[in-house]
Amino acid sequence: RAERDKPRGDVWYGGTIDPLLQAASEGLLAAYTSPKLAELAPWARSTTERSGFKVAAIYRIIIAFGTNPEVLRKRGAAAPKCWADLPNAAYRKEIELSNPVTSGTGYTILATLIALYGEDGAFAYLKRLAPNVVRYTQSGTAQGPSVARGEVGVGVSFAHEFVTQQLAGFTVDIAIPCEGTGAALGGMGILTGAPHPDEAKAFYDWALTKSAQELANRTRNLIIPANAAATIRPEAARFANVATVDVDPLKFGQPDERRRLLARWQREIGDAVR
Repeated sequence: RAERDKPRGDVWYGGTIDPLLQAASEGLLAAYTSPKLAELAPWARSTTERSGFKVAAIYRIIIAFGTNPEVLRKRGAAAPKCWADLPNAAYRKEIELSNPVTSGTGYTILATLIALYGEDGAFAYLKRLAPNVVRYTQSGTAQGPSVARGEVGVGVSFAHEFVTQQLAGFTVDIAIPCEGTGAALGGMGILTGAPHPDEAKAFYDWALTKSAQELANRTRNLIIPANAAATIRPEAARFANVATVDVDPLKFGQPDERRRLLARWQREIGDAVR
């Protein structure tokens, strides 16, 4: 917004898609139809088209439960397998979530619960869950290290945060909620008035290619790539086709809807924690 009249950057690359959709709604991102769109998986192509070609979906990440088996063993608690398990008294003050007001991960969890239970049902669920939540972190990446170090027995975050800990040698178990889980998309867009539009389009096209999307395989931060032909490392591939609920990124990414839901969360959940 600050650079609306004279942007210094050309491309906004990466991060969850919600703020990019907000930027697009404010005219901060330009429409661009890349010739590489045909290479994308249907979920990525559909989202890109529905944004008016202002935001490209470039990867997908899945919400999961990460658990520390030693911590749960000491408590005599089994690892949760379903959303319905989490409010169980066996997990009192043992679950770590992220604050949806400050974390895209937290907002994806909130949207997932609304898609599963309806809005009022989701907030009723969160109130039942609250006694088991030891903290709502500012960041959505904290749950992986917290579970790995044994600070908590259960964390709810994107699966790749727990995969990262497994690859680092920690004993962390991962479960996809039995009722279905939520997914978030990563996005990319070209800034309106970008000073180097030709270079921006060249980067945009390259970023959607098979070879570019496979670069994630060299890291521990594994994601499900948007390019349908891209190879996925086995640690991420096992989550590529899990059952997901319909968390519409365009619906939940609408600025007014996001503000309304976050205000309700703060009023009914966040303020009650204090």
